[in-house]
Amino acid sequence: MKTIPMTLVGRADEDHRAGATVAEQTGLVLASNIVQPIRRENKIQPEVIIGFGKDITGSSGPFADGTHRSTEQILAAVSAKARSVRAYQLTYGDEDYGQHPVLITNDGTVEQALADSARITYGGGGDEPEHHISGIRELVRVVPWPTDPRKGRGAVVVFMTADTKPDPSGMTARQLGEEIMTRGLLCYLICEPYPFAKEIIDAAQGLMFPITNNPDPAQMQQIAAQLSASILATVSAGATRPMTVMGNP
Repeated sequence: MKTIPMTLVGRADEDHRAGATVAEQTGLVLASNIVQPIRRENKIQPEVIIGFGKDITGSSGPFADGTHRSTEQILAAVSAKARSVRAYQLTYGDEDYGQHPVLITNDGTVEQALADSARITYGGGGDEPEHHISGIRELVRVVPWPTDPRKGRGAVVVFMTADTKPDPSGMTARQLGEEIMTRGLLCYLICEPYPFAKEIIDAAQGLMFPITNNPDPAQMQQIAAQLSASILATVSAGATRPMTVMGNP
């Protein structure tokens, strides 16, 4: 049986003769005499802004490496699917021992955020409770979050251990969660499951990933995979609260 080569005729052929390829005009390519659609990777259109908050006291030292690797995994997964990703990164600790919030990545690229993350040193702080509410509050208020959800979405991602000290401003955990919700931000806490963290998550309608003070690296990897998958699914769906995605994205 003789194979007859396929030829596209009509408007596409005219455009081809005018200098445009058939693929450009029709969205089709010829392969082995079969017309096939061109595969285009769909990107999430809204820009994604991720604000990382990191407790750098000595109590967080045991999972310092896991925090950095998780940051790397989250940024890599989201940037692979999002049209644009910008990163902010704030460190904080025990303000009674001089560990006040510091913005170490300000509107940075993925590469800049990872370089800044690699330079973080953990230590200090006195007693175990830390100023978590104060640190997260500063992160929520210092980042210029998107105001139009059609153009951009913001996600708060915090790594912390230990319980919290009262916020010097008087803000409660529930009030912090309510502010996060009002700003339309997605909220993710990777932390020991203390009551204050649950209050933030409940008020913000976010997701908490419970860990121990010395988490297994495989557990941190799984958390990062689920968290990044949640950001992508939520932004893609235009949802107002983080979606739960089990397993790897």
